[in-house]
Amino acid sequence: TKYSWMAAVGTAYYISGDPQIASLTFVPRAGFTGTASIPYTATNADGTSFSGQIDITVEPVTSSAFFNDLSGASSETLAAVDFLFNRNVVGGLGAGRYGPQEAIRRGDFCLMLYRAFQFSADGEVAPFSDVPQGAYYTQAVQVLRSLGIVNGTGGNRFEPSANISRQDAALMIQRALRAAGIAAPDGSPTLLGNYGDGVLTAAYAQGAMAGLIQLELLPASWIQLWPSVPLTREDMAVLL
Repeated sequence: TKYSWMAAVGTAYYISGDPQIASLTFVPRAGFTGTASIPYTATNADGTSFSGQIDITVEPVTSSAFFNDLSGASSETLAAVDFLFNRNVVGGLGAGRYGPQEAIRRGDFCLMLYRAFQFSADGEVAPFSDVPQGAYYTQAVQVLRSLGIVNGTGGNRFEPSANISRQDAALMIQRALRAAGIAAPDGSPTLLGNYGDGVLTAAYAQGAMAGLIQLELLPASWIQLWPSVPLTREDMAVLL
């Protein structure tokens, strides 16, 4: 992926050299508001040092800077959609529309994951029989297959035009995190009990869904998991 490391307490950063101070980027979790304080100790060329604190204030988001159909959306959704649009991960539907409640197709979700994580694998694996060469999502599907993030639906088929379910999206996100070198363990099945319909999660996706609950990555608006329900473009943005 584009980002090869995360900032850590105790690590020295340099004006020149690796890792560089200029490479540090603060990215708040979708929906976060408030002030984050980062203490630091700096060392001058003569060996003397001084300490300070960087305060970063994140104001609540009340509207989208790019789309006109997100009125009433949560701050979490607005921040996520605009962040991903700014980085060319997601696009609109034309005429200023984002289509927050429209379902995401499997091929499109692969494209969003591919862009968000900026995977660089060559994707040289046998193609799925129903993924046409030259489609806008073909390279993304192939790369994700080469990384073990997608396996298809059986019979060497992927069904790229079918809507992706919430539980399948959770499994793909867990695998994508792992492929990027980010810890994403299976969660305890008991966590599914926090939701009234958690028991409806398919066996193959229970670990991934519970893992995202454990990592607090599920949208705050999810009162129920609705594991087999299609993922919407709104929820997709918050998940990514």
